[in-house]
Amino acid sequence: MFLSKLFKFNNKDYECTLVNKGVNNFNKSLTLLVIADTHGDLALNKEMQRNLTKVKCDLYCVLGDIGDDYKIILDYIPKDKIIAILGNHDRFSLLDEWGLDNYNGKVFNINGIRIGAIEGSFKYKDETFPSFTHKESISFLDKMSDVDILLSHDKPFTLDNNNPVHDGLKGITKYLYERKVPINIHGHTHKSYLKTLKNGTQVKSVYGIEVIKIKNGRIEIEQENKL
Repeated sequence: MFLSKLFKFNNKDYECTLVNKGVNNFNKSLTLLVIADTHGDLALNKEMQRNLTKVKCDLYCVLGDIGDDYKIILDYIPKDKIIAILGNHDRFSLLDEWGLDNYNGKVFNINGIRIGAIEGSFKYKDETFPSFTHKESISFLDKMSDVDILLSHDKPFTLDNNNPVHDGLKGITKYLYERKVPINIHGHTHKSYLKTLKNGTQVKSVYGIEVIKIKNGRIEIEQENKL
């Protein structure tokens, strides 16, 4: 019953249902260290731990499914430098337990760049965890003001691959299109890549710990993959 309800809101190519307005260029630069989907295993990975200290960054973004790896992360990074949201595998109390603010639904400004965030994943099972249905994600992000960078745990929904766990959230895609957002950085997929939506939004997926350099409003990388 639950899964049958999921697919009523799906389209094969969701981007084709949206108006392509292009993206805004915020023409500023920023260096981020992004952490996603370590799933409590950071203590077992010394190489990944070393990545926490390699580059001086303007901001440290934790995008969820971290578990109690905050015990290690907070040994390296001050709390006031961390922007954190929950993943679908994180307990709701996690950030409070470590004395961190949850930036879900919030917009903040750093170096003149507006950054907003949305936690959780698509609600792929009938249980309570950080998640949204497609309609809930649309309603949630409709209330958020405009941003230059959207941080999210889940990815934008583009194509219906009959995989509700990893197909993404339509609310993210709709928000990126309607607000002409240049950059979305997310976790959840357990893959690292940079792709470009049909409207020009750069979508960066992070798995583990990565430094992301943004110059003149675009993510710097040798090669992009087109969706």
